Amino acid sequence: MSAVSTSSAAPARRRLPPLTVTVALVALAAMVVTTFSAPLLGLDPYKQDLMAMLLPPSPQHPFGTDLLGRDIAARVIWGGIPPLFVGFSAAAAAVLMGLGLGLLAGYRQGLTDSVLSRLADIQMSIPGLVLALLILVLFGASITNLIIVIALESWTMHFRVVRSQVMTVRNLAFVEAARLAGIGEESIVLRHILPSTIPILAVTGTANFSQALLMEAALSFLGIGVQPPTADWGMMVSEGQAQLANAWWVAMFPGIALVAVMWCAQVVGDWLADVYSVRGDELQ
Repeated sequence: MSAVSTSSAAPARRRLPPLTVTVALVALAAMVVTTFSAPLLGLDPYKQDLMAMLLPPSPQHPFGTDLLGRDIAARVIWGGIPPLFVGFSAAAAAVLMGLGLGLLAGYRQGLTDSVLSRLADIQMSIPGLVLALLILVLFGASITNLIIVIALESWTMHFRVVRSQVMTVRNLAFVEAARLAGIGEESIVLRHILPSTIPILAVTGTANFSQALLMEAALSFLGIGVQPPTADWGMMVSEGQAQLANAWWVAMFPGIALVAVMWCAQVVGDWLADVYSVRGDELQ
């Protein structure tokens, strides 16, 4: 009996080493603080020096220079502002939208749940890049439109997990007791059901942040996101791809910065999943 139950049990989740989590948290915090402190560092990402075009990394230019002689290190630091701002803002907007609609659908159920669930299904059937292309081409490429596009593309993830959690919690004994005690529905949702969704939203929000970073970089890479001359990691990679053979540093350093932030965010998300015992299948 014990052999059967052991073999049928789901494999245990392998926890991340504490050192890895610490490194990811410290590195992510350092990159975010450095990026948003760019205006205070006295670095000019737009200063051109045509006599210093495509210089390799050196003490004067640690990351080299680009085709216009601009310092890559300054542009990498400034270039993190658009993706990080868009990532945080879009993830926050998607979490709030998914939370509100998930609470409504999971608690009300019935027709409300059916309508909102079908809306989520329709949204998930539309490829995110196609939706982004449509909206940005029609309404223009701006930071605000990028945030809206990414939030609309990713709110369904939060909606599904919140709806599932609410449908589980709404029939538990303590909620039934609150209902029998005459507590209003709004108070039940806000005081008794909402807190149970916070841990899993911490995990989905972190995952959403990584996805938002990648989509912002991809759209800027394609030329429909952040526009020149604004420094942006995705656009810098796009600008540097033509010089990969003889000036690899132009695309390499912004690409490394983007990958580093996404890796740190992913590690933090996995750590939160471990802390709150969130399984991968709950996020599907």
